[in-house]
Amino acid sequence: MRRTWLALVALALVPACGSGGRGTGAAPDTVLGAGAGTDTLLAVNGTHLWVHREGAGDPILVIHGGPVLDHGYLVSPLRSFAADHELVFYDQRLSGRSDGTVDSSSLTLENFVEDIEALRKGLGLVKIDLLAHSWGGLLAMEYALEHPSSLRSLVLVSPMPPSSALWGAEQRVAAAALEPEDTAGMGALRASAAYRAGDPRAIERMLQLSFRSELADPAVADSLHFHIEPDYRERSRQFGLLIPDLSTYDLTSRLPELRVPTLVVFGAEETGARSEADTLRALLPRAQVEVIPGAGHFSFLERPQAFRGIVRRFLRDGPLADPR
Repeated sequence: MRRTWLALVALALVPACGSGGRGTGAAPDTVLGAGAGTDTLLAVNGTHLWVHREGAGDPILVIHGGPVLDHGYLVSPLRSFAADHELVFYDQRLSGRSDGTVDSSSLTLENFVEDIEALRKGLGLVKIDLLAHSWGGLLAMEYALEHPSSLRSLVLVSPMPPSSALWGAEQRVAAAALEPEDTAGMGALRASAAYRAGDPRAIERMLQLSFRSELADPAVADSLHFHIEPDYRERSRQFGLLIPDLSTYDLTSRLPELRVPTLVVFGAEETGARSEADTLRALLPRAQVEVIPGAGHFSFLERPQAFRGIVRRFLRDGPLADPR
């Protein structure tokens, strides 16, 4: 997902199909479903964000990866936490079932971070645990630095690197790790009529192929499913307006100031575990950093019991003592 950003922007180079706007057609602020949880399209910070809630207890707000993706791939792996917590998932600005068109001037990292705070306030949450995956980890780190008093804890799962320079280096390593068969598969898919027509199934398959090299078991990528709106390419094009921010961000001088209890989790077989885990250990000396063997960028899918055990212990007891 951190690596997929360039691929997502590249999708915008093919003419978009479908119309812009909200793909669901739902009215704002209306509860749309119940049972395992509720779905709401909530007016937040000048747009409408799709929010899914389930469970009861202290709230965990979940930030998905991407960008341009949706929260759905995280619901089942995290659902067991709903036994003790209220889980609050949302689709980010321009993502998933949230509004498909926004003011272009709102597409800044600052606004993505302020969406989290506006969502917290709009839902009437006081203090939250923040759990973020991949690209969402960058938003979560920014949020923790700007709004530490709103947090009980911070859980970063395979987060995007804390600076654009580190991210660029990681992108190069990840690109070199692509297997020839996956590269060939993506090339063939890119040339297909379905992909060029913007078929959501073809776009989802492209995303699955792009994640294979970041998994201990590449076949797990086939179990990743995303909600692809008909205007996905137009959303990707709009997200391209974030490139100036993503080319210059740098949190490395500020992260040592972070006092929020923090857990960082990587899968041992992903690029970030080899290039980023030690960096975050140095920048966050009070954080607990865990690397799960036999897992990659989606450790909650590949080693779910180990992942849940680490996160549950952290939420219950806080970070382990620094062994150094």
